[in-house]
Amino acid sequence: MRKTKTFSAETNVDSPKWLSEEVNIINICETTISSFSSQAIPSVASGNNIVSILLTDDEKMSGLNKMYRNKVGTTNVLSFTNENKHSYSNKNILLGDIALSFTTILRESNQFKISFINHVKHLLIHGCLHLLGFDHETAIEAQEMEALEVSILGKLGVPNPYNI
Repeated sequence: MRKTKTFSAETNVDSPKWLSEEVNIINICETTISSFSSQAIPSVASGNNIVSILLTDDEKMSGLNKMYRNKVGTTNVLSFTNENKHSYSNKNILLGDIALSFTTILRESNQFKISFINHVKHLLIHGCLHLLGFDHETAIEAQEMEALEVSILGKLGVPNPYNI
């Protein structure tokens, strides 16, 4: 019997900048993460793979960046892998946390003339791949990770972000 792999997200908003009457950002985050359920990624465990998402701003992101990466300044996305994820039962596996900064993402989407929502989706996919063990430290790793990002984003109707 084949075990199923599902993905779900728990989204927390700590910056009111994310809340808009026009866009249900929580639904967008959860739908984007759940799209991983249909992906053929060998490193994914069977069961419900849970991703915790924090929607924040530059001030909080700068603090997280300094605390966990010893880097000064903000960034668009940070991911924190749950190092104990393999010790969970096969029913619910907390993969880790993804933090997104509204201000940086808005600035980048304006700078590159891309949709804010598409940029959010791209960064969620990017962060989730990090939680699954993918990286971009070498050219080969970057190619593999970017190809997966483009494939997943394409299924969500998001254009290739690397063709900017």
